[in-house]
Amino acid sequence: MDFKQLLKLLIITISLQLSAQENFDISGLITDIDNNGISFANVLLLRSNDSTLVKGTITDDDGSYKIENISNGNYIVMGSYVGFQKTYSKPFVLNNTYTVETLVLKEGNQLDEVLIKAEKPLYQQKVDRMVINVENSIVSAGGTALEVLERSPGININRQSNSISIVGKEGVVVMINDKISYMPTSGLVQMLEGMTADNIESIELITTPPANFDAEGNAGYINIVLKKRTDLGLNGSYSVALGYGKGITNNDNINFNYRKKSVNFYGSYGFSLDERAQQFKTSREFIDNGDVLASKTVTDREPQQRNHNLRLGLDINTSEKTIMGILVSAFDNRWSMDAVNNNINSENGNPTSFVILDNDEINYLKHIGLNYNIKHNFTEDKFLSFDIDYLNYEFDNPTNYRNSFFDENNTFSNSELLRSGKETPLKTWVSKLDYSNRINDNLKFEVGIKGVKNNFENDVSVDNFENNVWVPDPTLTNKSVLDESIYAGYGAVEYGIDEKTSIKVGLRYEHTDSKLDTDTQGTVVDRNYGIWFPSVFINRQINDTLSVNLAYSKRITRPTFNDLAPFVIFFDPNTFLSGNASLQPAISNAFKVDVNYKSYFLSFQYTNEDSSIANFQERIDEATGRLIFEAANLDYTRTFGVTLGLPIKVFDWWRTQNNFTFIKQKVRTFYDDEPIELSLGNFSANTTHSFKISEKFTAELSGFYNGPSFFGSAKYNEVYGLNIGFQQNFGEKWGTLKLSINDLLDSVKFTGGTDLPEQNIKTNNTFDFSNRTFAVTYSRNFGNNKLKSSRNRETGSEEERRRVN
Repeated sequence: MDFKQLLKLLIITISLQLSAQENFDISGLITDIDNNGISFANVLLLRSNDSTLVKGTITDDDGSYKIENISNGNYIVMGSYVGFQKTYSKPFVLNNTYTVETLVLKEGNQLDEVLIKAEKPLYQQKVDRMVINVENSIVSAGGTALEVLERSPGININRQSNSISIVGKEGVVVMINDKISYMPTSGLVQMLEGMTADNIESIELITTPPANFDAEGNAGYINIVLKKRTDLGLNGSYSVALGYGKGITNNDNINFNYRKKSVNFYGSYGFSLDERAQQFKTSREFIDNGDVLASKTVTDREPQQRNHNLRLGLDINTSEKTIMGILVSAFDNRWSMDAVNNNINSENGNPTSFVILDNDEINYLKHIGLNYNIKHNFTEDKFLSFDIDYLNYEFDNPTNYRNSFFDENNTFSNSELLRSGKETPLKTWVSKLDYSNRINDNLKFEVGIKGVKNNFENDVSVDNFENNVWVPDPTLTNKSVLDESIYAGYGAVEYGIDEKTSIKVGLRYEHTDSKLDTDTQGTVVDRNYGIWFPSVFINRQINDTLSVNLAYSKRITRPTFNDLAPFVIFFDPNTFLSGNASLQPAISNAFKVDVNYKSYFLSFQYTNEDSSIANFQERIDEATGRLIFEAANLDYTRTFGVTLGLPIKVFDWWRTQNNFTFIKQKVRTFYDDEPIELSLGNFSANTTHSFKISEKFTAELSGFYNGPSFFGSAKYNEVYGLNIGFQQNFGEKWGTLKLSINDLLDSVKFTGGTDLPEQNIKTNNTFDFSNRTFAVTYSRNFGNNKLKSSRNRETGSEEERRRVN
């Protein structure tokens, strides 16, 4: 089935659905005990089986109301008004126009203005995702999105290889407010490192996505939900954070929302600066004609990362049922570094030469994105949504190296100059159409189509300064052009078998056409393939406190743009990091079982992944003797994981959330055509303790431990860290002051390497990106907050986010 056939099928299906559906009106009257109609009373239509909100309205001057275009189903009506007690109707079945019996409100105690605020737990396990409520974490204040992810259960981040993995699986797709970023992994890590945590409401970990999600991402999705308000008038918040840890950090943020009648204008701006020092250590050892040759390098880095991040959006209700939105997003991220690399080469333990490399590097990433969305709600449970996006990224990565060489006695012999550059403009167009219809309480139907167009021109250069002239290195200089198209269509059906059991079945088809041409090797990538991606979800609510979820999902991980657009970064003259345009896509089949009891959760996962893409793999170039770090395809990766979540209330003033994960992973790969099989069990834990010292003063202590783990065929040692924070609330008028100490033990370091005696490879690396950091954050809300009490903070923003995105 090609894309045109999918489009025809979608149009026919939507037409049939539109013609087959019939909707009805519900009317009624709300009075006081004297039979006087109550004007402007709140009327909510709820589903009778779970009391979820379907639609709301207010009464007219005579107390009457009318709710229009409601699909058949089982409902109840709730009436309320300030100073009166809530009243509910009898449950009824809607299969024709219906008049509800008169609801009589009895007077209650007259209340002053009340602020209702549902305090969310730090971690929430939902049917298809784990939700981390960042805004409730004290230690996250003044930090970055990347630091929050590093402390999240089951997540590992390798900053050197720019990889993110969930429960031992790489291939993560990152979304912001339910929208895929479509950014190369290297730029994504940069962006997350420059995004202030103070503008994040929550982070959602979705390990088995349904069919309406792209098939990309074998490990699933990370959705970063930014703060957004929906109160009337002008309101917002701002925060200012300053920290120090072997260099200063600064995170400032402001967000606002202006809502009046049918128009909603909103936005946010964030600025971050990080000048904390870093240190790397790399070494390798191999045997040559019976002699043990070794090379060790210590790199002291003085980086500076400066980031501006801007989002502006406008929503307009063009009619009662139609909303149109425009969203502009942009950031300007400049990462620069001065580094000194001290390299020692030895033979059988005796020094043979010394090299000092002074290098400066700039990694400049600029982005602007435009989104247009229109959504039409035929009824509360039936909508059609269209999106079109244009994304533009510009990467510029110039680096200069000054290498000084010394003999075995550390006597200067000669010097050389080397420079490298990488320029990559990337353009992406995305369009999609989604249709959703809840036919009745037990049946929901979803279909959609999507098209993506990617194009970049990548220019990588490496030059040596010889005889006062820059001479290109032909082995490392490359120009390439990528042209890629992805077309997709999906359908999904959600069916309630009975009151306690529901099933959702989906099928997605994606066709990929990818071509990469280079000036040195001609066409190196020419792939044209289509794949079906099924997914199945079963939920069983055993009783009010116990439920079980079963899930299966087939996924794909395509090579990143960073790998398809090769780059070169030198650690020393014979060790560098590079891309790999010959990577193949990886396919995985994932199975998951979740057991939820009250607030406790237990999750089992198994993933069978073929042609796994592993980042930062080590390879010796036999022709040059260089050690190359690059992404590579493994033969397969088999991952079994168990996650346990235990919220514990020690006292009323002391609450804890404890997450434990065990991963058993088996990896098979090849080196010089020789098979290599590795197996490892990994244990990780994450604990957060919240202390309510007084009504206005709170504290938080969090820690994590990640046991030894694989990065492809490389094995890295355990990592652990401890964070502490204190918060003083001065009231709504004066804001909140927070003090946090992150990486309290200065222990977050990544140490490991590869030890394959039969392949004559032994390496050891230490990457220290983090250090103990003290931060002070002040935050405050502003504007009109009077309507907070009228909406549920727990779920009130969900529909708004879907409307915009």
